This record gives sequence, C-alpha cells and structure tokens, in this order.
Amino acid sequence: MDGVALLKRARDAGLRVEAAGDKLLIRGPKQAEPIVKLLAEHKAEVVAALTPETNEARRWRERFTARTFEWYGGKREWQKAKQFAWGEILNEWHTLHGRRWPAWQCAGCGKLIGGLEALNLPDGNRVHFEPIDCLIGFGQRWRSDAQAALLSLGLKPPDVEAGRP
Repeated sequence: MDGVALLKRARDAGLRVEAAGDKLLIRGPKQAEPIVKLLAEHKAEVVAALTPETNEARRWRERFTARTFEWYGGKREWQKAKQFAWGEILNEWHTLHGRRWPAWQCAGCGKLIGGLEALNLPDGNRVHFEPIDCLIGFGQRWRSDAQAALLSLGLKPPDVEAGRP
C-alpha cells in the first residue's frame, strides 16, 4: 500500500503522524483506531513517505544503480554485478570522505612509521610494509567505515550469500 495515500487518509481522519527513526508517533481521536492499525501494518511505507531522502543519499543510490548496470552489461550475473558495484562505491566514498592519517603514522596500526619501510597508498595514507596485518587492518577498517556511512544513507549492500563465488 502507498505510504503517501495512507498518510492522507490518516490526516483526513484527524491523525497526526510523525516518524521517529523507524517508529511512528501517532496522535489523534480514538475513533480513528482502524486507520492507526492500517498505518502500523504498513509502517515501512509510511516511514519512507515521512522521511525525505537527502540529495546525498539519492546521489549514492543512483551511483550504485548506474555502476551495477555498467558491470552487468549482459556479461555477468546480476548479483555479481551488484557486488562489484558495491565495492566500487565503497571505494568512491572512502576516496571522498575517508579518514586521512598523518604521513608519519601507520593507518593500519596507528604507530609511528619512523625509519621502517612503508607502503604509500593511493588515498594518501601510509602503512607499514611489514607486517601485512597493517595493510589488512586498514583495508577492513576503511571498508567498514564506508559501508556504515552508506548504510546510514539508506543504501543496502548486495546479498553476498546469493552471489557467493
């Protein structure tokens, strides 16, 4: 059922409906209880109708969709194309918004690089060349940060289980 149409019916019945995160706050007359139940049954649609999408969220969603179609191109499975596209937008988010450590500090372990051999990464960060744990830890951290940011914008990662290699 359409969330906007439900909100119109609720307003016509004298209800005031607000979104508080993923919850609905509903106030109004007792005789509108059947509509309250209907709102509860279709909470996801109603919350979505009450929560305007930001320009940034829309941009990242459109970018993900476009990259998915580019990867798909009739050459691979749709789920695999979504996984490749998700990896790309994680990288894009990190490139634009990811944390940058000072040149003297390892982005993996946080310790001084000092005179030790270091890898200069494309994003401007540096990690100890050895142990490899610094590079692995940094990669896991920036991907986790990027995914959390994109999830907070309402994007959903592809179902990895369905397209597991």
